[in-house]
Amino acid sequence: MRKGALSAALLGSALFMASPAGAVTTFFNDWDSVDFGNSPGFTILPSYEGWTNVAGDGIEVQYNGIAGAPFSGENFVELDSNNNSTMERFIDPGFYKLSFYYSARPNVPANSNGISVFANGTEIYNVTGAGTGSTNWMLQTLTFGISAPGSLRFAAVGTSNSLGGYIENVSLGAVPEPATWAMLILGFGAVGGAVRLERRRRASYAIG
Repeated sequence: MRKGALSAALLGSALFMASPAGAVTTFFNDWDSVDFGNSPGFTILPSYEGWTNVAGDGIEVQYNGIAGAPFSGENFVELDSNNNSTMERFIDPGFYKLSFYYSARPNVPANSNGISVFANGTEIYNVTGAGTGSTNWMLQTLTFGISAPGSLRFAAVGTSNSLGGYIENVSLGAVPEPATWAMLILGFGAVGGAVRLERRRRASYAIG
């Protein structure tokens, strides 16, 4: 087998071993799937972009800068609608990277701006901050895994007073489970070893 073919075969095996088993859930929400018009405002919905409200009065979608500028587009979500609320969507078993942008609501103290993330009922992340005179979007990232089908939730926490933190551009992507990284590294090591052996064989053949 030629060096390139051998390397490709070993690399393919390593990547195959490192692929997450089974189907996993991926999505991206920028909250801009609905055009709410040109005037600043907000609406409270029972569901939006694949998420369902499961606690409180609903998912509040703000638009056109009624109480702060969005990170992108025109819309963003505030979970403290009339009260602390929670939105949920179901995800498959797997190992994930979750990212989203967070901003404290302008001119609102930290004890009213908290947002927690839950996977299958367990809190895996929390963010809060004191609001300044404008939105201040900050990227939040975390990795987590679940072994059974379940739920991913965002929940408003802290003072329940209709004033809370904002979230934008929520992205969930699959990543290899930690055990598969070891197999991937071993696979790349095998590729490197095969290349070195092939070079030595060719060098010996040339000298002989």
